[in-house]
Amino acid sequence: MPSDGAKEACKTFIDQTKLLVTLASAFIVAPAAMVTLFKGTASLTVTRELVHAFIGAESSFVLSVFLGYWVLATIAGTQYTNEYNLYRPATRLFSILQILAYVVGLGIFMKFMLLILEQT
Repeated sequence: MPSDGAKEACKTFIDQTKLLVTLASAFIVAPAAMVTLFKGTASLTVTRELVHAFIGAESSFVLSVFLGYWVLATIAGTQYTNEYNLYRPATRLFSILQILAYVVGLGIFMKFMLLILEQT
């Protein structure tokens, strides 16, 4: 029988994973809102570098969301067996990859914004 501490740790880990999924989801919408700039409503020259940064940021955030779902799936697997094991290799791996994908997405998004600011 798992301890109450293990159950609470599992709940906390799940909440943190869901928060990161929510943050990544918000950034999926934020760069997409920049598409209006691509339509010519502002004085912006669409360069290959700008498009690559846009697609890279979007891809990283989408990957972070999907990895978050994988993290939650690995936790659900241990809950089903009544183990509440957050130290499973799959849980740890997907959690680290989720965070890395989010951080990479933020870095690329910052580059994207700097490229836009350089043109204005």
